[in-house]
Amino acid sequence: MPLPSDLRAWTKTLVRHYDLRAGQRLGQHFLVDRRVLKDILRTAELKAGEPVLEVGGGLGVLTLGLLEQGARVAVVELDYQLVPGLRKLAAAGSRLTVVEGDILKIPDPVLRQALSLKATDGFAIVANLPYEISGAFLRRFLGSEWRLERLVLLLQREVGERLAAKPGQMSLLALLVQLACSKVEVVRLVPASAFWPQPRVESCLVRFRLRSQAERAAVLNDMTENEVWRLARFGFAARRKLLLSNIAGGLRQPRTMVAEAFKTAGLKPKARAQELALEDWVKLAGALDHINTKVQ
Repeated sequence: MPLPSDLRAWTKTLVRHYDLRAGQRLGQHFLVDRRVLKDILRTAELKAGEPVLEVGGGLGVLTLGLLEQGARVAVVELDYQLVPGLRKLAAAGSRLTVVEGDILKIPDPVLRQALSLKATDGFAIVANLPYEISGAFLRRFLGSEWRLERLVLLLQREVGERLAAKPGQMSLLALLVQLACSKVEVVRLVPASAFWPQPRVESCLVRFRLRSQAERAAVLNDMTENEVWRLARFGFAARRKLLLSNIAGGLRQPRTMVAEAFKTAGLKPKARAQELALEDWVKLAGALDHINTKVQ
């Protein structure tokens, strides 16, 4: 099925047809701006036959666009009222698989089967992501066990800009994303008018440049992701407290020992978690590991 010329009119027709309560049930806001859709597809840079995971297929606007690009699409949709329409699209061609369920709960093997992935196969994710699951979604799919090659998301503007934050405005989620990605780029802002019904917030289109396994290893400098992540979780546990206090309390280590590690890593004693860049966390993890090794 080709993309309709008037996405707004087509969307309203389907909403009436399926007797949906758009904007109320599960907070759906459907993309109706062809220019934004075109920018999403251009940013994704998909290859013919490439496996793509889409989350929150809705009425199928982005799904149809991905299929027109020649991708093999597995679309996950939580709302049972929207699944029949997506399955009608799947019946018209062999490159679309529809999975009903919560993307945060569907087991990995089910998703791999829907995407027809072998153990070493890479894939892309292109999605107009439901705002409320952004953090949990990124935590799941930016793990090193997934061979993710492209990630392009429509996100709430505030979330997207926070993920691309610089030291001084860092968050735990931004640190996770920047560990997995060499670059987080806000490609464009997306006004509320690009959706129907209009949400109360602006959105943005974000492109994530994923690091290879070798690049991740180089950034970690002999530390593991778990070591850095564990340290950061302690560091961000109480944002109003000094980082040194958070780390000492979390690790249950003497402040003097943690202070020595701060000095070795080139950090100020009064530093706070949001002020540290990714490389600072790696240096701090390495310094603490070195001191612990000496003590033992």
